[in-house]
Amino acid sequence: MYYLILACVGLAIAIAGVFYLARLLYLKKYGVPAKAEVVNVKEVLKRKGGLFGHLIVITQKTLSHYTHTLKYELDGRSYEADDRADYTQPMKVGSTHIILCDPKDPESFKFEADVQKHITIAAALVAMSLLFAGRFFYAYIK
Repeated sequence: MYYLILACVGLAIAIAGVFYLARLLYLKKYGVPAKAEVVNVKEVLKRKGGLFGHLIVITQKTLSHYTHTLKYELDGRSYEADDRADYTQPMKVGSTHIILCDPKDPESFKFEADVQKHITIAAALVAMSLLFAGRFFYAYIK
């Protein structure tokens, strides 16, 4: 029974990876490329703390990631939207990057350079999770 549960966990991870991979492939095939300019960079700070002596909690704000505001034109309309890439290094204000916009929702986009990397990672995730599930399913029926 233990092996069957592990095989189901592997299949669940594979299914989630297939949905993410399908979304990326849709964006790569049907996404509308646009040249975007970085107009603003914001630091995102999160609180981290520690418990000392069960009485004192010391918290401090530490840098988590950077959010960039991009301005781009698509089909004659101008858009200004924040990215959701969560980069740990800031991009320079005024630099341009190629993005892929969702044709149904132009304010939803991903950086073109990141899409291919994420497709490779998602495909590897699906392959490994299928091997994981197959190994434990084989051990269950054996």
